[in-house]
Amino acid sequence: MQHAPVKVTLPRIQLTAALVGVTLLRYFCHATCLDITETTLWTDSTVALGSIRQDPNRWKTFVCNRVTEIQSYTTPSNWRHCPGKDNPADLLSRGVTAEQLKTMDVWWRGPSWLSQPPQYWPTNTPPSRRFPSRRERVRQSYSVKVPRKLLDHTIYSSYWKLLRVTAWILRFRGIALRRDGRSGSLTA
Repeated sequence: MQHAPVKVTLPRIQLTAALVGVTLLRYFCHATCLDITETTLWTDSTVALGSIRQDPNRWKTFVCNRVTEIQSYTTPSNWRHCPGKDNPADLLSRGVTAEQLKTMDVWWRGPSWLSQPPQYWPTNTPPSRRFPSRRERVRQSYSVKVPRKLLDHTIYSSYWKLLRVTAWILRFRGIALRRDGRSGSLTA
């Protein structure tokens, strides 16, 4: 049994699967002279669908490259969400045997709603699970208020003199803290 590489996450695998689907569709449309813009592509991956529907430049390199290629042949409006329970491809991962597949109509013809007009298809909006991209995550900053000045930097004539004095103060303070911890005679 083949396994996916450990370093590749499931959403990346699903996005790569969408790219493979687009590549196959492109070859099929070229061979049959069908218009690729008139096609509908389905995925049950809300993460992949969300990536495909966004600007590729907001993602990191791996996702950006795949979304760019997907969008160069299809538009986000070509893509729809297939609920996982209706996805025939998921039957294999649910333990259905080859013998059982022979008799399963959903495997051979797809979900029953697929043969109906598009208004009877599932809504095109997947469940709202929005994950911020790494570039979009909120940055937080904290400030620390020091009750007293340890050193007045304005009284020194050069940066190097200030640096030397600061080093001596920190060195002394480190010695004082260590002595305070051992004997209790000095405090910082």
